[in-house]
Amino acid sequence: MHHKHGGNIYQYKKGNLIDFSANINPYGIPSQIKQAMHNAIDLCVHYPDPNATELRSSLAKKYNLEPENFFCSNGAAEVFFRLASVLKPKNAVITAPTFSEYEQALLTVNCQVKHHFLLKENNFNLTDCILDELNSSIDFCILCNPNNPTGQVINPDLMNKIINKCSQNNIYLAIDECFLDFLEDEEKYSVLHKLIDFKKLIVIRAFTKMYAIAGLRLGFCVSVDTCLINKLYLAGQPWNTSVIAQAAGVAALKSNDYQKQTAKNIKILKDKLYFELKQLNLTVYNGQANYLLFYTSDFELHEKLIKHNILIRNCENYIGLNKGYYRVAVRTEDENNLLICAIKEEID
Repeated sequence: MHHKHGGNIYQYKKGNLIDFSANINPYGIPSQIKQAMHNAIDLCVHYPDPNATELRSSLAKKYNLEPENFFCSNGAAEVFFRLASVLKPKNAVITAPTFSEYEQALLTVNCQVKHHFLLKENNFNLTDCILDELNSSIDFCILCNPNNPTGQVINPDLMNKIINKCSQNNIYLAIDECFLDFLEDEEKYSVLHKLIDFKKLIVIRAFTKMYAIAGLRLGFCVSVDTCLINKLYLAGQPWNTSVIAQAAGVAALKSNDYQKQTAKNIKILKDKLYFELKQLNLTVYNGQANYLLFYTSDFELHEKLIKHNILIRNCENYIGLNKGYYRVAVRTEDENNLLICAIKEEID
């Protein structure tokens, strides 16, 4: 299987790469989560709780819902494959460019996928044009907010129109909010509070990015349709979240200050990185997430930066993009400075 994503450091012999290709919190795993993971090691002689009881209860407390509203997953990507398996949609709409796993999951059930192309002329922002796609012939729509790889968020007024249109046409709507907790004003853009009004609305989130546990794999989805949640649990093997992953999730939900401080710091670092990339005469799209998409006519930049021990995401394999598009994560100030110096050296 061809790997299409960032973060694949294992294909390079260099062991000291600075990984800008995966959008992970540059501050690493919080100490309390590391301790919880360590404490859970001895429990690994037992099978994991197949119902993730403690983690679901902690999620319910945080989001003011019931444990039965949550499906805990082996990373957020698993949710999309289980949703496809359970819902078996015939016709779906996704944007382009966006996270490739949406389409990959839909194709496993022979779903016809329609791409709604985001235009560079609109800075890859979603517009009201998406509403024309959400007609009675569609039974599933997946949107990423903020979108990957563009970092653009969906205007709340437009999101309300999308939810209403999906409700009118009986369309399941899945909103991927995996990067939303990197925004200081995430509540403005989240649709979690809309769940109670629309049974076919599903929200997907992850611990992976914010708490830097990509190698652990832990995500979840939320829906008021408890029948759907139960079906998701039955759609795959029962021990999909490990003992250590569940312990890490419970600890993460007690680390609210870490998330808030990270979001504040990332905003400062992102704004500075955006300015410095612009100074290099690159076409930079100023999204709101913890990564930036840019374009350069240097189609070999990815390979050139490997020589500097820097790995960035080549985005030419995204549907809707082509050669010259790259995505970089926002990392620490020192690491961002190394990136800027390396790019400057290569494109001068």
